[in-house]
Amino acid sequence: MHIKDFDPYEFSKTEASGIDVYHKNLPWAPCIHIYFTFSVGAFSDPVGKEGLAHFLEHMVGNGSPLLPDKKAIKEFSRIYMLNSQNAFTGHYQSAYIGKCLPEHFPKVLEAMKDYVFHPYLRPEDAEHERKVITEEAWSRYKNAKFLAYAKEVSTNQFHGHERSRIASPLGWPDTVQKIDTDDLSRFHKETYIKENLTVFLVGAVEDEHLALLTKALADIPSGEKATLHPGTIEKPLESRFERQGADIGHMSEQASFVISRALSRAIDEEEMVGSQAQTFLKDALYERLRIEQSLCYGVSVGISAYRDYEIIGISVDTSRDKIETVEKEVWNVIREIKEGVWEKRFEGIHALALDQMRSKERLSGNIIEESSDEFVVRGRIIPLKEMLKKAEAVTYDKVREFITRMFDPEFVFTEIILPGEKK
Repeated sequence: MHIKDFDPYEFSKTEASGIDVYHKNLPWAPCIHIYFTFSVGAFSDPVGKEGLAHFLEHMVGNGSPLLPDKKAIKEFSRIYMLNSQNAFTGHYQSAYIGKCLPEHFPKVLEAMKDYVFHPYLRPEDAEHERKVITEEAWSRYKNAKFLAYAKEVSTNQFHGHERSRIASPLGWPDTVQKIDTDDLSRFHKETYIKENLTVFLVGAVEDEHLALLTKALADIPSGEKATLHPGTIEKPLESRFERQGADIGHMSEQASFVISRALSRAIDEEEMVGSQAQTFLKDALYERLRIEQSLCYGVSVGISAYRDYEIIGISVDTSRDKIETVEKEVWNVIREIKEGVWEKRFEGIHALALDQMRSKERLSGNIIEESSDEFVVRGRIIPLKEMLKKAEAVTYDKVREFITRMFDPEFVFTEIILPGEKK
């Protein structure tokens, strides 16, 4: 195969002892990347014990029969895993990852299987991790006032959906305190089963490694596949919050303007439309707010697509006296896009987006990370040629319709945070 025909996201799929395995051989790769991904995450946390899936992720890595403590696991990772042993928890998944040279694959596979499926879950380790996780949570939520505000925003914007009770897979400082080793053991036993597991291998992957994987996974416990009914997203309970920074524990010298829209997930064909709409909208807003009127230093436009919902938002920090002008101009740009004023500007953004997709250099780590994320969101991995085809088909009319629909004033949520007065 000529290198120009190589598609980094065309994976092979096989079954290893009843577990789906997606694998990609990269002839130039010096190592093998390994992901054990479970289809359980923060949305699977019991009510009142938000943060349980993330807590368990911290505990898996504190010791197991082959590697009795965290120090032993860290040393093993240094010697055999290129110091790459890691894990993460999302709203929909928990993943355990690492990489190794091909000759170390059998030993690494044995170790990962051991600490993922046979963790000790000792009470003393749980108390240590509870302190770490609590500190992690407070680094995100800052203080009690800001924590209360974060809960208020989640409830207001995501009522009727699991996201309303879990702003982050971290959970909340108070719910983390309620989790004990019985909760951890029960969650591990019920969810870390073959029905919830998908394995991804990328790099110097050969048939011998797949054979070893099949043998290693033969005795993974079986059980009832996790199901998730996250709910639906409606319009916000309140369309606008205007707060003083001091009242919500958010101290800043600048005022903050944010508008966002969350809604149940659109069809996959819109994915590239949303991506180009994000880039185009940021460019247009930067042109108006920063270059033409010097209202701010920068503009942030973000869009995130999850398995069953998506959210897009615009965020601008400015001075208190300019906040009304910023809000007015943001809506002016959205209106102008709807009226076709920015069509010629879009043509350049569209061409740039295609060039960036074609020219992107993808390392083994990028490929496995992006592909596993795609699988979590869509249940499949989309080849690059398909993504390019969809991207090429994006038009100004499609982007205009997307932005108009996403920023329908009836459904957006506006936040104005004003800086506190200096004492």
